[in-house]
Amino acid sequence: MVAHASDLDHVRPPFVQGTTTMTIASCRIVRSIALIALAFVVHPAAAGWTTLEEAWYMMTLGGQPCGHLRTMLQQDGDLYRTLSESTLSVGRAGASVTVTISSTFDERADHTPVAASLTQSMGGAPTTTDWTFSPTGIEVKAQQGGRATTSTKPLPPAGWLTPRAADALRKKALKDGLVTVEFTTIDPQNGTAPMSVKSQRTGTGPLTIDGKQLAGTTWTTRTSLLPIDTIEEYDAAGVMVRQVTPMALGRIEAVLTTKDKALGGGGAAGAVAAAAPELLVASFIQLEPSVPDLDCAEIVVWDLRTKDGTPLDLPDAGGQSTRRTDRGEQVIVKRGATTPAPTGDALKEFLEPSQMCDTNDARLKALAKRALRGKEQAPAAERAEVLRAFVLEYIERKDLGSAFASASDVARSKSGDCSEHATLLAALLRCAGIPARGATGLVYADSFAGGKHVMGWHMWTQAVIDGAWVDLDATRPDCAFDGGHILTAVTALGDGGLGSDLGSVVALMGNLAVDGVEVGGARKPAP
Repeated sequence: MVAHASDLDHVRPPFVQGTTTMTIASCRIVRSIALIALAFVVHPAAAGWTTLEEAWYMMTLGGQPCGHLRTMLQQDGDLYRTLSESTLSVGRAGASVTVTISSTFDERADHTPVAASLTQSMGGAPTTTDWTFSPTGIEVKAQQGGRATTSTKPLPPAGWLTPRAADALRKKALKDGLVTVEFTTIDPQNGTAPMSVKSQRTGTGPLTIDGKQLAGTTWTTRTSLLPIDTIEEYDAAGVMVRQVTPMALGRIEAVLTTKDKALGGGGAAGAVAAAAPELLVASFIQLEPSVPDLDCAEIVVWDLRTKDGTPLDLPDAGGQSTRRTDRGEQVIVKRGATTPAPTGDALKEFLEPSQMCDTNDARLKALAKRALRGKEQAPAAERAEVLRAFVLEYIERKDLGSAFASASDVARSKSGDCSEHATLLAALLRCAGIPARGATGLVYADSFAGGKHVMGWHMWTQAVIDGAWVDLDATRPDCAFDGGHILTAVTALGDGGLGSDLGSVVALMGNLAVDGVEVGGARKPAP
């Protein structure tokens, strides 16, 4: 039998209907993986709130300790708050990267959504996004460093439930002995777009958790955000006691434990006793010696497949086009090639301010004006290249110490890696009236972080110029883009949407194989 959210009709408010969400713990772990790095933060209960439930989890990646997860349910009169705080610390070529994320979701006893909040720090000043629900929409306020952006988002289509209603559905399914649970939700960590979830019971029997045996059930869960089957174990009361997400680079596991053990034997919140597991170098793809140097290659044809046989569906955007093959996809990347961009209102999300690209920030406006002095009336293509070259020089400290800093942070720190270059360039392009977004994928490196002749995960920028998407890589001193790039996903860099935009990247890390490389055209820097 199948459990749907319609089973909870008796508690459904007028503008929240239909099917529900995965557990709060699951949502936060998915988001943690998509961002690659998280770190822990503990917040005391707010005045007036009574804690009804609390759970602590220890997290490992490939068997190595990497962080912690805490979930809570609190009550203040008719108001209920679901709170989650999570951590994932990883190594990036010797640098330890941490990102803190804490989120809350407030709802009434009848599951009417009231408000939600997300606070995160990814290498710069913390950012906070607050949602306020009404029957007509969601008011979103994003803040960082005293700066704020506001917007109104439409409510998701009828058919989603709040976290507490989702938990009720899960527990009802367990009590009734059902084998399938299907639901849809929204989560501040993934923006206002709905996320569907389907769980299938795959086992019933004793579970071993933290050295103890207890009765429970095992479920396989897949979400529309992350195309990976996750194994979840629940005790008889419906509390998640273990979650395992398999990845090609090593499985990530969260196991219910005590607060003391989750915090590493009583250490400070956020402490990880062992060295953080190395992720950056482990994700490199080693190319065959016969493949030539790809720097500034005009055209490269890639024959790609997944190691586990799952279908590839890479985007056709900017300089990249694809076609299906018997084993995977053939990807053609051509320097200077473009693809049509949307027009009219469809371009708004690539121009509007967000936490990552706050075009209302006076510092960013001043940088764009400074970079384009004397070029204000130049064609868009020329202005875009001027801004790309400016970002390359402006970011003085090329390091891996940030996970994903905002453009405003980078404008002040002048430091960062590829994601900081990409985000700052996107923001400056928007300040100049040029629509822009982030692009993620792989790039050729003849030598990087101890690896030689490898493909490593990377981020760059795409801009709309003369009605088409154009690739711009602000980390490259010699050419704006080349065939040594492979695009796997794009993101508008909007508030709360990175997880949903980049979830597919997680499934490819460590799982992408290069079967062939054909190089054509010139391999010289662009004039």
